[in-house]
Amino acid sequence: MKLVYLFIIVLIPCLCFSCYDDKGNYDYHDLNQVEISGIDSVYVVNFMEKLEIHPTIESEDKERTYDCMWMCLDKENLRKKIDTLSFEQDLNCTISFALSSYQLIFAYRDKETEITKYVYSNLSVESKYSRGWYILKEDSGKSDIDYFWGGKKNENLLLQVHGQAMQGKPKSLGFIENYAWMDESKGEMTQHNKCFFLASEQEVRVVRVSDMNQLADFNSLFYETVPPVVPQKWYEGSEESGLINNGKLYPYTSRNGAFGIAKLEFPKEGDYELSEVFTKNGTMSPLLFDKKSGQFCTADRNNSSIMYFENDGKSKHSLAYPDMEPIYAGFLDEGMWEGGQGFVMMQNKKDQGRLLFYFDLNCMVNYYDDYMKNRIMDIHPVPTGSKLADAICFGMNRKFQMLYFGVNDKLYYYDFQNKREFEVIRENGQTAVPVGEKIILIKHWIMDYSDYMDPSISEKVNKLAVITGIGDRYKLYLFETTSNKLQDSPEIYEGSGKPSEIMFMSPYMSNNFICY
Repeated sequence: MKLVYLFIIVLIPCLCFSCYDDKGNYDYHDLNQVEISGIDSVYVVNFMEKLEIHPTIESEDKERTYDCMWMCLDKENLRKKIDTLSFEQDLNCTISFALSSYQLIFAYRDKETEITKYVYSNLSVESKYSRGWYILKEDSGKSDIDYFWGGKKNENLLLQVHGQAMQGKPKSLGFIENYAWMDESKGEMTQHNKCFFLASEQEVRVVRVSDMNQLADFNSLFYETVPPVVPQKWYEGSEESGLINNGKLYPYTSRNGAFGIAKLEFPKEGDYELSEVFTKNGTMSPLLFDKKSGQFCTADRNNSSIMYFENDGKSKHSLAYPDMEPIYAGFLDEGMWEGGQGFVMMQNKKDQGRLLFYFDLNCMVNYYDDYMKNRIMDIHPVPTGSKLADAICFGMNRKFQMLYFGVNDKLYYYDFQNKREFEVIRENGQTAVPVGEKIILIKHWIMDYSDYMDPSISEKVNKLAVITGIGDRYKLYLFETTSNKLQDSPEIYEGSGKPSEIMFMSPYMSNNFICY
């Protein structure tokens, strides 16, 4: 939409009069009576949905023609310029304005007399984007996000709202529960902004969920010392959040104030280079891997350095694996404040052989006796020739010891307890996805929110998201799960590009429900 100032044309109409019988009586006649229909007094539209209005201009003089213009003025910020929506009589426009109340203006000018008249309506822009499925994807070497919910979709939101996608391939789709932002147009600090942390190879954007408004970029996340822009992954937790950038971990804790007011400063100390592959639940510290030392490690808000595990009498396996690197890490969530179980797929950098590491992650809970002790409980070699050895994407089941993985167009799961692999099928016996659709992304999303003050408010989601790629297109399948099978008739959406991450978003989303 092009921003322009509203120019109001003030015309002095010519009054035509006649004198009859010298009595001084004047007969006034409007040159052309016009009536406008089809425009309501109030419109309510969701952000990034289309607003369609089809006015009718009924003119006394049927030969008259008109120039038309649709404009919009933010009633809560009158200092802003007026947005021009269209120069057509019919309005068919995708509304990308921030959530607010607006004055909608239809102007029509008589081409013969050049007299302009106006019709005013109230426009309320609301949000439907606080709930739904978001996909971070690569499209033509750039990064953008797509949205799906309730049978509807909206693709390339960054391109639509900001005029351009992010430069470079996607790196991270993260969540910030409470970002504080100074709205300079109003001179107000707004807090409790739920935001996406979007990172590509070349840039970072903090984007508010409700209206896709960008609140920050990479530079504005830091105090004065800003590192090179090499973003990898962002995670958020109740104790400490962090950005892995160029192998270093830049921490943030809410104890220093809301993110946005408080910023990132120095990285955790130490000679390390972190892999972007890690896992954690919503509250516990992350299970990280240092590629320099070949050791697993973590970060804690009480320590300024990266922390490495130590061996004790209960340790069963070595601390260091310099010839290996993680290609997937998953978390079996066993409670908000419990460590749970972690599983890491490690791959040999030389021969590509794979090992599955089993962790008891209570060792990362600082009130347990096992805190920071090496609790690698088992290391299982992945047999050459097995389906798991050929897998290219993985997804942890959040409630059962099952690792989903894809091999071409087949979905499998690995049973951690019995160390066996099985194909995942639907209850009706069909394969999970149609033949020929290559599985490229798997994610099990669970959210179970209830408001103890108001039992009518709840949000319960338990979906296995499976995404397939076909050329430059993709399909998203959202399955309900039953034990080790999938229920029939999943929700299906389609989009363009190559997805890299998926996230469910809700007005009740918090970092407690985000599992990395």
